[in-house]
This record gives sequence, C-alpha cells and structure tokens, in this order.
Amino acid sequence: MNKLILAILLVATQSLAQVQLELTNKVYDPYIKTVQLYPIGLKSNAQLLSAAIPLRGNQQLMLEFDELFNDAFTYQVKYIRCDKDWQKSSLADLEFLNTYNEFTIDEYEYSFKTKTPYVHYRALLPKPTLSGNYVLVVYADGDENDIIISRRFIVYENSVIFTDQYGFNGVNNASRFNQQLQFEINYKGIQLQSPRDQISVSILQNQRWDVAHTNLKPTFIREGDYQLEYRYFTEETMFPGGNEFRFFDLRSIKYFGENVKTVHIEKDQNFVWIEDDRRKSEFAYSTVLMDLNGQYVIDNVEGFNPIIENDYSKVEFTLESPKINGKVYIVGALNDWARTKDNALTYDKELEAYKGSLILKQGWYNYQYLVVSPSLPLNYFEGNWSATKNQYQIIVYYRPYDLATDLIIGYLDIIPQ
Repeated sequence: MNKLILAILLVATQSLAQVQLELTNKVYDPYIKTVQLYPIGLKSNAQLLSAAIPLRGNQQLMLEFDELFNDAFTYQVKYIRCDKDWQKSSLADLEFLNTYNEFTIDEYEYSFKTKTPYVHYRALLPKPTLSGNYVLVVYADGDENDIIISRRFIVYENSVIFTDQYGFNGVNNASRFNQQLQFEINYKGIQLQSPRDQISVSILQNQRWDVAHTNLKPTFIREGDYQLEYRYFTEETMFPGGNEFRFFDLRSIKYFGENVKTVHIEKDQNFVWIEDDRRKSEFAYSTVLMDLNGQYVIDNVEGFNPIIENDYSKVEFTLESPKINGKVYIVGALNDWARTKDNALTYDKELEAYKGSLILKQGWYNYQYLVVSPSLPLNYFEGNWSATKNQYQIIVYYRPYDLATDLIIGYLDIIPQ
C-alpha cells in the first residue's frame, strides 16, 4: 500500500478512536445501532423497562446492540462508578465489584437474509456489589480510548418504603399543561443522622435523564414517624405533560404497518416513508392505544427471529409546518433523546415541510418532534397536557458520612394505568 495512503488511514483511525467519553447514554460510532440495556427475568417486554436492577436477588442487565458490518470485532465492557450527580466517584473498582472490571462480549450472531448486513452482540452483565449510579462503557480490542457506547444504569436497595400517597398533583394556572408528583418516604429501615443533608431525590419522566429533576429535598420531615414528605407547589418543580407519542409500525417491510405511508425495496437497501406529520399542539388531547412512552420494541409479524432477521431501513419523516425560528429534531429512545445533526430536520420550501431520516431496524417505534428555539417552547409541535400518560421513576439517594459516594436506597417506577 502506498505510504501516504497508509498514513492518512492511520491518522483517520486514530482520530475516530480518540473520542471524549460522556457519562451519559451515547453512541460514538455511526455504525452502531439499536443499543438496548434492560433487566431480564421479569417481563416479556423487557426491552421497555428502565435500566435499573435491585442489589439483592438474581436479576441482571442485558446489553444488546448491532454493528452494521459483515464481520465481528472484539469488544469489552467496563463500569464507571458515579455519584448522584453523575460525576465519577473516587471508589476503587474492588469497592463495587468482586471481579476484574473488564468483561469481554463473546456472544454475537450474524444477520440472516438481510439487505443490510450486521452483527448482533449480546452480553449478560455482572451485577455490582454496591447500590448507586453506574455508566457502562463499551470499547474495542481492549483500547479504552476506542469507545463505541456509554450507558447509564442504576442498582438500588429497598431500604425505604414509598407510602400510598404518591400520585399526580396539578396546581396553579398551569395545571392543565403540567404534571407534579407528591409522595412520602418512610425511612425507618435505615439510620439517618441528618435526613435533609443525607437524602436527595431524582425524578425522571419516561426514563429521560435529559429532563430529570435532581437533588430534590423534602418539603417536610416528620422525624418521629420517620417520614419524608415531597409535596411541590411551585412551577419550577413541575414536569411539562407533553403529549402522547407519535408512533409507526415497522414490524414488516412487505406489508405497510400503521402510520407507514409506503415502502420502496431496492437491491441493497429498504426505504420507508412515514405518514406526513402535523403540529399536534393545535388539536385537543387524545389518548393513544399503543403508546410506549417514547420507547421502541424490536419485533416482526412474519415470525422470524427479530434479533438477526429484522432488516434495517432508511426511514423518511415529513413534518408539515411553516418555517419556524429554531431547529427541529426527531427524538425518542431510538436516538437517546439526543439533539444532534444526525437527527435534525431540514426545511423544504417547496413542500413547506421539515424533512429528516433515520436508519432503523424493524420494530414498533415511538417518537416526537422537539424544538430548540430562543422564542418557542421545546414541545411546540407536540403540546403539553396534564392528562398525558407519562411514566415516572423516583430514585432516592443516600450519602453515608463514612462512604465517599451516594447509595440508592429506594426506587419506584410509576407506570400509567
């Protein structure tokens, strides 16, 4: 090979490998798709569950992802222990693991009869020995700088009890559009010297860390009853209700699922067009039967093995709207709610619509359009309604005085009925 070409390839390879690790949910390699981290052993639709497992018991986390390539590589996983604010803790590996902190992913399968070749990787992950926040990092060939994936997960204890007082509480004039949680925690099962200083709470809406409310302190403490009350009556602690998610059924390429306008099958790739979207905030709130709270499920209707027989398609989105003062993004668990150039929409003046595309595997998907604008709200195209059936996760952190990190002593997943 020409030395100049070899040098260029070497520099390009090094530049790709030297990415900056972020302690959040992120994919660093454009060929890595459909990353899922979920607990196994409880429900059939485990793909929809939060990446949260109890410290006690046998439940473990499963990591799965595809690489759009026709040959397998060697990948390793390691854990980074974090404090409640997702900063790396000072604990040594042996303080939260009873094994060496590097696990090789040795289970993989090649795609079968798909237009887009890919390798599907799976890893059943060992459980940490200490509750708290963790980020798993996947990297190639033992090179910790060659990062392809980072994923947050939590390990929790059940040292506190949530009473039956939790629920939604709309207040003020904005109550038609916002949601609040009120709940109580009984901490009799744990010795606390200073509940207000040692306990903090984070609340997530639909498993989203990007809109989480963190470091919440109790509004009232009843030390005699070992009770912490969380009752918020300020607009700052409200969650915008949002709207039920848009969705499309891409479980089949041959037959058009719900909200799929058309499919074009070429020799080497599938192209899918979703039904044209419009601004939902202009219409009254209505429920959706198959709302997954922003998540997605990899599945098909033909009865094939979805892990290796589901194909990938270039999925085209159209949002009819006048041009606005801001940027528009397609978001959901399908891209970790990121707002980057990869999922940004561009405006088509002739069509008077925003256009964008994503490479997605066959399945059932939820998504929304979010706006970043100096003058328009984030949910400009979706609207906000207090009746929206959102899912909430409550995480209770405890900071012992003799341990330089935060433990998780309570976790509650409130699933809408």
